[in-house]
Amino acid sequence: MRLELPRGEFVLPSGIIASTPDIILRVAKSSERLGVITTKSIGLSERDGYKEPIVASVGGSLVNSVGLSNPGADEFVRESSGIKKDLNDQGKVLMVSIFGGTPEEFATVASKVGKCADWIELNLSCPHASGYGAAIGTCPSTVREVVAAVREAVDLPVFAKVAPSPGLVGTVAKEAVGAGADGIVAVNTVGPLGFTSEWGWPLLKNSLGGLSGPAIKEIALRCVREVREAVNAPVIGMGGISSRKDVEDFRAAGAVLFGVGTALWGKDTGAVGRFVDSLHSGAPEASYPPPMAYARFTVREAWGSGMAALRLDGSIRAAPGQFVQVMLPGKGEKPFSLADSDPILLLVRAVGPVSSALASLREGDEVFLRGPYGNSWSPKGMSCLVGGGSGVAPVHFAARRFKGMVSDVFVGGRTSSDLPLLDSLSSAADTRVSTEDGSIGFRGLVTDAMRGKIEDLSGCEFLNCGPEMMMVKAAELESSVVPPSKIFCIVERYTKCGIGLCGSCALDGYRTCVDGPVFRYSDLAGGRDFGRHKRRASGRLVGICD
Repeated sequence: MRLELPRGEFVLPSGIIASTPDIILRVAKSSERLGVITTKSIGLSERDGYKEPIVASVGGSLVNSVGLSNPGADEFVRESSGIKKDLNDQGKVLMVSIFGGTPEEFATVASKVGKCADWIELNLSCPHASGYGAAIGTCPSTVREVVAAVREAVDLPVFAKVAPSPGLVGTVAKEAVGAGADGIVAVNTVGPLGFTSEWGWPLLKNSLGGLSGPAIKEIALRCVREVREAVNAPVIGMGGISSRKDVEDFRAAGAVLFGVGTALWGKDTGAVGRFVDSLHSGAPEASYPPPMAYARFTVREAWGSGMAALRLDGSIRAAPGQFVQVMLPGKGEKPFSLADSDPILLLVRAVGPVSSALASLREGDEVFLRGPYGNSWSPKGMSCLVGGGSGVAPVHFAARRFKGMVSDVFVGGRTSSDLPLLDSLSSAADTRVSTEDGSIGFRGLVTDAMRGKIEDLSGCEFLNCGPEMMMVKAAELESSVVPPSKIFCIVERYTKCGIGLCGSCALDGYRTCVDGPVFRYSDLAGGRDFGRHKRRASGRLVGICD
């Protein structure tokens, strides 16, 4: 089989950024130097993966345990129709990564996704999913069986992604190529490894994860050399690449394409493209990853019933719109928009186990934060703020930070107990309140309360935050008096990592944790998802009300 390499020499590895078809299409356009876009690993059935935290920093590198979350092969094929042609028109290759528990399962998945793929990657190296990945890929005879089964099932180039196992990796690669693999991807993350915080609790909810980034570069280089000595096939090298020198080191070791993963943490879509371009030119792109280390805080005040307000005993350098990842050891981690930064103020509705535990905290209890993350908002002139439910948090932050530049605030909730920050808001700006049960203010929705005032707000800049359907209705109303470019929406999507790597927060190809969460309505209005669709933990696209 003739294997034609793409024009661009850089590869997005499996599980990094390109986790949904819409993200793939948007990120692919960020740099001509990206030659191969690899999907997340796709299995036979839908899988949610592990609970948060799924990623943590370890000495400038990362450890992760995503847990092979994916929507399942049939759903992946349904949503991915057409993206291969789009990438091919750009001179790029779509490599679909797959996993399975047996050779037969690998072959079944390959036959399903083959119609959407240019190349197939066999994930024989995930270190933290029981029964998959490295559990299969460190047995040379099983590798041969898997590759042979997939080779029989599809007539596409097949790459085996191998585990970082010096001394064994050459043998595994030889078996893979002997069974029909066209190339090798070397290597996956190192693990399984367990790391604990300075306070003694596991950094990952799953406890064990795979290490990536600069810490594994020398291991990866050794593995690439072993693979090159064992087989005469294209090698995609990866593991700690973050500079042009790293690229040349992998080239000297025998790689012909180069995967860039951990180095992209915290980068929005434009920054991803610029960074990849800098790896080609050798001119370093000046950027600094957002903080990943946790800071410990104590609850200073806690009040509210339907919605809990937590004021902590410290501050953080942040701006309205940004969010933090809040961790309770033993419970988990979730993202929360900041309601203030000095001191830190959070607004929490009890929904799941983590938020319920947070909402029950009292004065003196400990909580851990990392961040801030995402972009922010600041007004160019007089502005109007609109918030609903927990979306009142960034509205409160903006009203306090930009006091004097906010003419009107509209906030709403199901009942008065949803508005524990109302007094503070009212002292910052003219605030109108609505509740669905009429327990305080106007009886009805926040958008109903806006209608009688909207003509008076002509020329204002608008900031909206709350349920997406609320923001859609608010933005449509606001569009009657200002252009969509003067309307901003803070979008809160399901977010796992907070640093742009896992792609769980996809919205029309944006990763809301780094490309947002603040978006102009003009960038959202023409899309498929805003106010209509969302992603499950598996990445499956469903209706916003499902």
